[in-house]
Amino acid sequence: MFEKFDRQIGVLTESLARKLDRREMIATSVKGLFATVTATTLVQLTDLGNAFAKSCSCGANPVPCTEQGRICPATPGCPSNCVICVPTDCNGLCTTHTTGQWVACSGLGKKGNGYKVCTDCTCGGCLSSQKCTCLSQCVCCHCSTSQDVKREMQRLAAVTA
Repeated sequence: MFEKFDRQIGVLTESLARKLDRREMIATSVKGLFATVTATTLVQLTDLGNAFAKSCSCGANPVPCTEQGRICPATPGCPSNCVICVPTDCNGLCTTHTTGQWVACSGLGKKGNGYKVCTDCTCGGCLSSQKCTCLSQCVCCHCSTSQDVKREMQRLAAVTA
């Protein structure tokens, strides 16, 4: 008699535990889904994606032009009174990059089409203290289509011409 009662109590408590576990799991899932949707929406609306973008740097040699008190342009290039330094300049002491420029990081912006460019510069001669590197602002960070990329390239060509 008590055996049957024990079984019924066991079945009831197991059933109740399963229901509570399911409810907790569903509640946790709904909360997680809500948090994910909210975060995704926030990133898209405020462009917070760039705030968490990977760090870009040109390295330490030569030093950043900004540490020499020079102002780097927003587009890829050198500060005023400075020129791009290529391997054939300054007895090969400028850079190992053929054009004096290279991509520091990519995959930036809302669609991942943006990138930043490092430019080796020489300012007033080939002395080591006169060499520096500029990191551009993000190029094509707002590009979504091939037309956007084409417009950005035309804009850069016009600025550097």
